[in-house]
Amino acid sequence: MKKSYSLIAVIAFTAFLSAQGSESFTNLSATSSSYTSGSYTGDNGVTWAFSGARKVTSTDNVTATSIGFSDSGTRTVSANSGANGVGTLTYTVRSYFTSGTASNRTIGVYVNGINVDTYTLALMNTNYTRTVNVNVSGDVLIEFRSTGSKQIVLDDVLWTQYSGSLAVNNLTKTKGSVLKNTFVNNEEITFGAQANDVKIFNMYGQVVKTASAKENESLNIAELQKGNYIVTATVNNKPVSQKILKD
Repeated sequence: MKKSYSLIAVIAFTAFLSAQGSESFTNLSATSSSYTSGSYTGDNGVTWAFSGARKVTSTDNVTATSIGFSDSGTRTVSANSGANGVGTLTYTVRSYFTSGTASNRTIGVYVNGINVDTYTLALMNTNYTRTVNVNVSGDVLIEFRSTGSKQIVLDDVLWTQYSGSLAVNNLTKTKGSVLKNTFVNNEEITFGAQANDVKIFNMYGQVVKTASAKENESLNIAELQKGNYIVTATVNNKPVSQKILKD
């Protein structure tokens, strides 16, 4: 029998807590008809600059509005993190358009010009969520560069503040998952392994739930609003993270 856990709600509205910032590309000022360059004010009042990009709102989008990059030229989007730096950085990518293959689509992640992650898609039409350990203090520049020969989509960027000692595994949707269900159309998420120190972040970087769960046990999230969340936990003494969508 599954056991549902009551959870401690933790609302974190200040930059002094573990969450720092996020970007959903809702305010992206690019058009949906052509690749352009420009800038706009993002979710946290941060200015994002982009080039070789356009707005993606259907078919190939990740969530609502995503940013899609061209297949050639300079293709980037960047912004500063804020004074508290970057601890971990989470983002989701997928293929854009159908020509070429998944292996033609690569994203590079840079902090202050230093490459912290490079990921090439494994499959077409699949969302891949990754969390990388950055651990850099100060107001740093976060930059995503599309370096593949075909188009790629980026969305749901989330970063925590610098803490001095972070270590988070990279995860994709297809392996290394701690949750059995990442699309939630009821009131529970179910864990595929024993998970300690579970935290659920909303896309504004706020911790909204904490808990622990045993393998095959469920967590009730009925009170959470519809939308995207990042679940972090410790599994087999290793920190992991995974994105969920509550419908």
